[in-house]
Amino acid sequence: MARTYDEARQPHLRAVLGQMSAEAEKLTWPLARLHHLRDERLRAMVRHAKENSPWHRERLRDVDPDGLTGDDIRHLPTMNKADVMANWDHIVTDPRLNLEIAQAHLDKVTENGPEYLFDEFHIVTTGGSSGLTGLFPWDYEGWLQAGLGAWRLMPWVIKDLELSPPRGAFVGAAHASHMSDAIRATFDTGEDSCKVPVTRPLDEIVEALNRFQPNQILAYPSILWRLALEQQEGRLDIKPEVMLGGAEPLFPHMRETIENAFGAPVIDFYGTSETWMLACSMPGRTELHLGEDLAVYEPVDAAHEPVPAGTRAAKLLVTNVINKVFPLIRYEIADEVLVLDDHTGGDNPGPWTGRRIAPVAGRHDDVFEYPGGVYVHPYVFWTPLWDSRIAQYQVRQTAAGADVVVELRAACDLGPVRAALVSAMREAGLADPVVSIAAVERIPRNRISGKIKSFISLPG
Repeated sequence: MARTYDEARQPHLRAVLGQMSAEAEKLTWPLARLHHLRDERLRAMVRHAKENSPWHRERLRDVDPDGLTGDDIRHLPTMNKADVMANWDHIVTDPRLNLEIAQAHLDKVTENGPEYLFDEFHIVTTGGSSGLTGLFPWDYEGWLQAGLGAWRLMPWVIKDLELSPPRGAFVGAAHASHMSDAIRATFDTGEDSCKVPVTRPLDEIVEALNRFQPNQILAYPSILWRLALEQQEGRLDIKPEVMLGGAEPLFPHMRETIENAFGAPVIDFYGTSETWMLACSMPGRTELHLGEDLAVYEPVDAAHEPVPAGTRAAKLLVTNVINKVFPLIRYEIADEVLVLDDHTGGDNPGPWTGRRIAPVAGRHDDVFEYPGGVYVHPYVFWTPLWDSRIAQYQVRQTAAGADVVVELRAACDLGPVRAALVSAMREAGLADPVVSIAAVERIPRNRISGKIKSFISLPG
């Protein structure tokens, strides 16, 4: 008889619970010791890739894994999501898997809920902010390490908070084909918790939270912000003691509104479906701490040249050292990451001994390029659109400017907003920008992740 998902996940859940203390202790290790563990995992992963992945075998044919460290992998080739989808069947290291089987399993998960493939693998998808869909398999051990990488943070994150027994609400991806919901489905104990799909109308989300009365919420920052506005208006009436936000930028105005509305701190997570948990903040702090034993992080410029600490990178190259079934080696993530100058945590009271990054505010591929070498960064749009009456926005590049649609939470004259956008784009170098702005009932969200792609560039 086939096992239910709850039965199948029990070994994973027991392993996480059994290893939690040891994993949490790793966050106190000196950086050199963390990197030693990372490099052991790196060598094992590269060795496995050369032996079992035809695509990596060719690309890494001159690489000796035995002496490899995270500090000297600049000579290895890079890869991106387009490479992944074009070469999927030759990247994967288990011969039972191919893109057709993975897609069929993903369709089944989307329809029926979480399920292991061949009793070992999880398949997740992401469109991310890039809009390019990718499918990523995780093996059994990699999935366990991904769970540990997230759950081990909590004892440190909440250690100075006076919290009641957890009663958590997850307001996020609707399906377990998205990493956040799949990880939750595996490792959540299920006690005193509820899931509210972010794709539901806002009034239904508010009603569900009012009914459940969570004291912890995990959600996208844009949703936490919307909920904070609902709390201020009196339609939402909950008393969370801590809020966890991730998978989207947490802008300063969002954090301020959320924490003021609920009187509780926001913890900022930075993760991806390809690598899961990369970094996490502490209560009352904006900087995030990297998970130094889970991946190799290379902040680079647009030409993939390394940038020093204190300089904002155009991209981040990440080598996932915990997932052998689909080796991601120097994988390109377009987030503009700023590694802070010091690597000791400074005066931060948290346990981390590794490096810190500033809040991730945007993506390199969200920059609009216009004729004549004019580049308009998303920063240009943020300030004019930071209006408490604007609940959500989407900016679509046009040949001469941009078309903007907004969801409104209160009546708003969009004329001044449009004028501010025109002025900001002109200041950025576009001589005569043409900008339209219109209110819509609802901006479509990705049906899997529940995210809204905020910036859409012209094709090509």
